[in-house]
Amino acid sequence: MKSISDVMNKNVITINKGTNLLEIIDIMKKHGVGKLPVIENDKIIGVVTRDDLLIKGEKAPVPPILAINDLTLAFTNNKEFKERMKKYVAYDAEGLMRKEYFKVTKEDTIEHVITNILEEFEEFALVVENEKLIGIVTKSDLINSI
Repeated sequence: MKSISDVMNKNVITINKGTNLLEIIDIMKKHGVGKLPVIENDKIIGVVTRDDLLIKGEKAPVPPILAINDLTLAFTNNKEFKERMKKYVAYDAEGLMRKEYFKVTKEDTIEHVITNILEEFEEFALVVENEKLIGIVTKSDLINSI
């Protein structure tokens, strides 16, 4: 019977609680990930997911634009735009992260993890050892292991 250590991804991209929203989006896009564990003093304190960004984040503000024929002017000094942009980039990992997440150990069986993910409607599990992150397992990892 396979254990989670056989299928977990050991190269987990992490962030710290001060990582801002724009950096989080950039990291997710650059590495093609949708889950970023938040680490402080080598311990997991939360996770930021794409869903968290969609739920808590707001749509990126667009400055007022004036278009005449081939000429387009963006008014980035507009007070309302500046305020919305300041609010948008002020989000950081600590404000976005969820503190509740599914944790497993490397000894847990794949069957145990699949059962819990399905019953609890989880998308992933963080693999921990002595409160330290050692891997992540997603539904895709589990499907690929079968």
